[in-house]
Amino acid sequence: MRDHQTAESQMGRSAEDTHSAIRGLDFRLEDDIGEQFSVEPMRPADLAQVLAIERASFRSPWSKASFEAELGKSYGGLRVVRIKGGDHIGPVLGYICFWLVADELQITNLAVHPEYRRRSIGWQLLLHAFQLGHASGAQFAVLEVGRSNKAAQALYERLGFVAVHKRPRYYSESREDALVMKFNLNLKTAAGVGLQP
Repeated sequence: MRDHQTAESQMGRSAEDTHSAIRGLDFRLEDDIGEQFSVEPMRPADLAQVLAIERASFRSPWSKASFEAELGKSYGGLRVVRIKGGDHIGPVLGYICFWLVADELQITNLAVHPEYRRRSIGWQLLLHAFQLGHASGAQFAVLEVGRSNKAAQALYERLGFVAVHKRPRYYSESREDALVMKFNLNLKTAAGVGLQP
């Protein structure tokens, strides 16, 4: 999930179709204590907060230029979760980056602020991406996870992901292997939650 190695030539639908499928959607959610959040498109103004979460979450964080490049891709989607702030824009609590390529929803990055973990925010971001991918015709969601990251693997398995193969020495700095995990979007449900938006 930490690299930009998929060839852009693999895209199976027009950029215009993909762009219209993944831009401009948002929805609201509430956590267990009733606090209201929203999932919204990432904006350039969010990057300072996104980069702070990124650096707190990963040993090899993406650069600002990497996020700026993702914002410019017509087949890419970037979403943030923020606290609903009434008349003002609330802080970013987490984010997800994904591509819609042919029949796959490729999850390229996902992180939640350390102080807001274990509150289902990561799951809500994944569900939002699943909904967009399913609505635009994707058959599968795919992501990579470090072979040593057992906690993340266990989480993804609980959500319905299955490990399908290994990518040796995938991560450039650590040279660690990555497991490729796949989720079948045609199952209609994920952990008991429907994929219809």
